[in-house]
Amino acid sequence: MPAASRLSRRAALAVGAGGLLGVSGCGQDAPAPLRPAAGGDPDEALVDEVVARITATAAKSGRVPQLTAMHAAHLAALEAEAPVAAAASRRQLRRAERDLQEFLEDAAVRAESGPLARLLASMSASVSQHLAALPSEAT
Repeated sequence: MPAASRLSRRAALAVGAGGLLGVSGCGQDAPAPLRPAAGGDPDEALVDEVVARITATAAKSGRVPQLTAMHAAHLAALEAEAPVAAAASRRQLRRAERDLQEFLEDAAVRAESGPLARLLASMSASVSQHLAALPSEAT
């Protein structure tokens, strides 16, 4: 399959996933914010750790615009700013992304909030899919 059609399919999936997240928020009751008022959030430290890990990984993704965009979207969902991305070697980038994917999977299990757990699991799946599409280290 040509690379152009893989990118458009990924873009369509990303838009569809974003649309599902938007639609799932529609209803009479407003969804609980991911970061409630100070003092009452048992996941606050976890969210801070997630933001730090995504930020550190995003800073290495400068050679792959799709990864930079994915990390920016993930940080925006957590109400955080994306860093300026520098270029790391493919090996370093692949290792950092793999570590992030495993961390997000674990963080989803540790989250006490259901919406946060779903968001983190979705982020883990996204990183996994992007990892599968990365060129091999030999190229």
